[in-house]
Amino acid sequence: MKVFANIKLTVFCLFWLGVLTFWGTVYQVDNGIYQAQHRFFDSLIFFGPLFIPLPGGMLTMGVLFLNLIASFFVHYQAGWKMPGLMLTHLGLLLLLLGGLFTRLTGIEAQMSLLPGEGSNLAEDLREWEFALTDEISTVREVRAIDFRDLEEGMRFALDDSGLRFVVEALNHNSRAMQVRDDLRAENAPVNASGISFIQPERLAKEPPENRPSLLVRVEGAKEPMRALFWGGEIRFLPIELPDGGVRFLRLRRKQHSLPLFMELVEFNRTYYPGSQIPKDYRSLINVHLGEDMERNAVIKMNEPFRHQGWTFYQQSFAVMDDNTEMSVFAVTRNYGRLIPYWGTGITSLGLAMHFLQLLILQLRRRRKSA
Repeated sequence: MKVFANIKLTVFCLFWLGVLTFWGTVYQVDNGIYQAQHRFFDSLIFFGPLFIPLPGGMLTMGVLFLNLIASFFVHYQAGWKMPGLMLTHLGLLLLLLGGLFTRLTGIEAQMSLLPGEGSNLAEDLREWEFALTDEISTVREVRAIDFRDLEEGMRFALDDSGLRFVVEALNHNSRAMQVRDDLRAENAPVNASGISFIQPERLAKEPPENRPSLLVRVEGAKEPMRALFWGGEIRFLPIELPDGGVRFLRLRRKQHSLPLFMELVEFNRTYYPGSQIPKDYRSLINVHLGEDMERNAVIKMNEPFRHQGWTFYQQSFAVMDDNTEMSVFAVTRNYGRLIPYWGTGITSLGLAMHFLQLLILQLRRRRKSA
């Protein structure tokens, strides 16, 4: 316990977090903020110059968390004689726990709607899934497996239709290529968009720019086949079953089910005078919370809509070919949104109590010496 309560360990952890922050800031200039975050802050250990293993942000903050707990019990056994320091440590522990909780449970997604459209799904910005459905319609039942859970040689099934899949190859980022039909190989895999083969690419600086690909061998279909899927496709690939049924497959961004159905009623934007620079844009939405519960709300810049831990921000907009305006919402889930406020408040209260206590003790000493 005393090893983790060492004040030198506290100083080193804080110093190393400062080094990681500076290093990550410089690194993200050429590699993007996501790659910097993944390498320096989301890792337990990363390799520095000359392949030297160094502690990452997760390991450093974990050690700092243990250091705060150990210090709480070793150095401050005076109990309520030092309530300010006790509260300060509790507030700092709450901040670290809140960051971990948000990291593990938080979701960053996106939703795009045209006027009159509605949805209860949001697309993840980073994660992908391999999805199967038995019909193509606005409302359908979908079974899916996370792309990150797949690996070469893996065998899996998504429903009880008898279809089984064997992963032959996968890429986390790739570029689709096409050739003329007369140049296609006889054993070329089937594809919904006419893609002939895939060119692997290095990971993009920003995760939303990545387009994964998946090559699977399909077993249990009417005819054995190999199928190719690419993240940039919008079409489902139909697979015919021996009994005449059909299943539709697609590699798509991971879908998150929302606790509401949101419909875009109207989108408006205004410009700065004499320019085409948007000054403000907002969306009038109709939110269905249940069979008999609905309400209207306005989402605009810096004024999001919140419901049950989900937050909807007015992110941007897009103008379609027919001049119809599509509203784009950033959708986040953060159940621990208030934890940083609580942690900061408790820490500030603890510091104020501690300095007030020191001031009172100092005044008492002066009175005794007078």
